[in-house]
Amino acid sequence: MKAALLPVHVGPGVDSGRLDRMLADLGLEPVELSRAVAPDSPALYLVAAASLKSPEQLRTLSRGGAVVVLHEDAEVPPAGWDGDAVWVPAAAPARVLAAALRIARDNLVLKARVSRLEAAELVNRERFQEMNRIGIALSAEADFDSLQDLILQSCRQLTRADAATLYLVEEDDDGQRVLRFAWTQTDSVAIPFASFHMPLAEESIAGHTVISGTAIKLADVYELPPNVPYGFNRSFDEEHGYRSKSMLCVPMRNHDGGIVGAIQLINAKRSFEARLEPGNVEAEVVPFEDEHLDLIQSIASQAAVALDNKMLLDSIQNLFEGFVEASVTAIESRDPTTYGHSGRVAALTVALAEAASETAAGAYKDLHFTPDQLKEIRYASLLHDFGKVGVREHVLVKEKKLYPANIDHLRSRFAFVERSVQQKYTELKLQAAIEHGGVLEPGVVAELDNRQAREIVRLREWLEAVLSANEPTVLPEDKASTLSFLAEYMYEDVERRTHPLLEPDEYHFLSIRKGTLDEVERLEIESHVSWSYRFLTKIPWTPAMRSIPQIAYAHHEKLDGSGYPRRLRAAEIPVQARMMTISDIFDALTAQDRPYKRAVSTEAALDILAEEAGAGKLDEALLELFIARKVYDEVRGHRPDQDLFLAGVPRPHSSRRPAG
Repeated sequence: MKAALLPVHVGPGVDSGRLDRMLADLGLEPVELSRAVAPDSPALYLVAAASLKSPEQLRTLSRGGAVVVLHEDAEVPPAGWDGDAVWVPAAAPARVLAAALRIARDNLVLKARVSRLEAAELVNRERFQEMNRIGIALSAEADFDSLQDLILQSCRQLTRADAATLYLVEEDDDGQRVLRFAWTQTDSVAIPFASFHMPLAEESIAGHTVISGTAIKLADVYELPPNVPYGFNRSFDEEHGYRSKSMLCVPMRNHDGGIVGAIQLINAKRSFEARLEPGNVEAEVVPFEDEHLDLIQSIASQAAVALDNKMLLDSIQNLFEGFVEASVTAIESRDPTTYGHSGRVAALTVALAEAASETAAGAYKDLHFTPDQLKEIRYASLLHDFGKVGVREHVLVKEKKLYPANIDHLRSRFAFVERSVQQKYTELKLQAAIEHGGVLEPGVVAELDNRQAREIVRLREWLEAVLSANEPTVLPEDKASTLSFLAEYMYEDVERRTHPLLEPDEYHFLSIRKGTLDEVERLEIESHVSWSYRFLTKIPWTPAMRSIPQIAYAHHEKLDGSGYPRRLRAAEIPVQARMMTISDIFDALTAQDRPYKRAVSTEAALDILAEEAGAGKLDEALLELFIARKVYDEVRGHRPDQDLFLAGVPRPHSSRRPAG
C-alpha cells in the first residue's frame, strides 16, 4: 500500500504549480492554506513573505508546525519577525528550496514524535502518580470494608470499568479452599450486597483465574473463545436487566507469590461517567486495553499485600484481645467474688471518656480522645487489677478478719474448754459423792449443774461475741472490751499448761476496727497496683498504647495525695486514671457479689463519690459529667456474672451497599 502524502499548506503568492514535482518527491501534497487550519495543530506551511500580515501571524503558524517562508531581496528575517521559520529566497535554486522543505518536513515529524512522547510521558506520569497514590492509600487504610471498597474503586477508575468484584480465597469448616464473594461495585445498577461463598473451581472465570494464576481478558463474555474450561453465569444480567460485555479478571498475588483472590472488572466504558443502559451498551462499552492488564495486575499485587497486612494486623489484634481476656479471666479466677469487675470498670471508663470528648463546656471542653486513645483506656481498665496475680490468694480473697482455718481452730478450742468445764463439774460431783459415802445429794447436784450451765452459756456467749467481731463491720466498744478480756482469760490444756482463750494473732485480727485486713495485709493488697505496673511495662506496647502502664498505675491515687501507692497529687495523675478511679469506686460500691460488704444503691454510691470529690479526692468535673450523662447506666441492670469484656469495643456498623 502506498504511503499517504504529508499535506503542506501553501499560502497565497506561492506558485505551487511549479513545485508539484518537488513536493511529490518529498512526499508532500499541496493543499490551500485556509482559515480552517487550527493554528496550534502540527502542520507544514509554505508561505510567501509578502502574504504575512504581521509577526504574530508567523508565530501563530510556527507554534504548531514547521514554516518555510519565500522572500524577495530584503532583510531576512525582518526585524521583529522572530517566528520559528526557514527563510528561503524566492529566486533560490530548486535544490535549495527542496532542502529547506525537507528540513521543515523532518522537523515537523520530529515535533509530532516529541509531542506523542510528551503526551505518553504525561499519561505515564499521571498513571504513576495515581498508582503511587493508590499504593499509599491501600497501605494506610485500616478499615477492612473501606480497604476492599478502595481496591475496587481504584481499579474501576484506572480502567473506566462500570462494575468490579473482589473474590478472596478462604477455607471452609472442612479445610477446603473456597472463593468468597467479598465485595462488589456496580455503577449503573443499584443492587443489595451480600457476601457468600462459592466453590473454587475451573468452571467460573474467577475460579479459573485463581487456580491457573493467569489473567483473563475478554471482549464479550457472551461470546467466549472455543474450548475454554470456564463459562459465564448470566443470572445476574437476567435478574437486573444488565448486559455484561467486556471483562478483565486478574489474580491477586501476595508478597510470597501466593494467590489470595481475584479482581474481576466488567464493561470498560469510553467515559467513566457514562451510565449503561440496555440501549447504549454496544456504543459505550469497549474492550479492556493491554495497558489495563499491566495496571490492574500491579494494583492487584498491592491490594493482596494490603489485605494480607490487614488480616495479619487483625489476627494480631485478635491474639492480643485473647491475651487480655485470658489475663482478666486469670485475675478474676483468683478472686471469684470480683468476677466481671474489670469489664464493668472498662465499660464505665470508656463511656466517661466518650462523654468527656463530646462535651462542649466545662473543664474538659477541649479534651478529645481518638479511637486509639479510647482503646488504650479500655485496655488499661481491663488490666488495671492485673497485679493481683502477685498477691497471696488467701489475702486476696479474705472475707472476714480471721481466715477459715483460724476460725476452725478457735471453735475447736472453745469446744475443748466447754468439754473441760463439763469434765470439771463431773469430777466435782464424783468428789462430793465420795465425801458423803457414795451418796450424792440432790441439792448438791442441782447446784453443780446450775454452775456448769452458767459457765457453758458464758463460753457460748463469748464465742458468739468472737464470731460477731470476726465480721467485716465496724467493731463496737463492747465487743472490743470482750476481746481484750478473752485475750487475758486463761484455760488449761490436757497437760495442765495454761493458754489465753484468744491467741495473740487472733486478738490482733479480731481487733481490726473496720474491714477484714490489718495494716500488713492492706499494704499487700495495695501492692497489686505496683505489680500491675511491673507486669504491664514488660509488654512491648505500640506507640498508640504506650500509656497503658501509667494509666493503670494511677487508678488508686487521689487528687489530694491520700491515694496509693505513690501518693500522687492532682497534676501528676493522668485524666484517664482519674476517670478510672471514679468507675472503680462506683463499681466496688454497687457490686452485688462482694461477700465482705453489702452493696449500696446507685444513688447512695453517687452520694459517696460526691463526698469524696467535695473533700478534694476525686475529680469533681469528671464526676459531674459521670452523673449528668448517666454513665453509670452502662452497667446498671447487668448481672454480676455478665461478661462485659467487649466493653469499649466500637459497635459494628450496619451492613451497607458498597460505594459505586
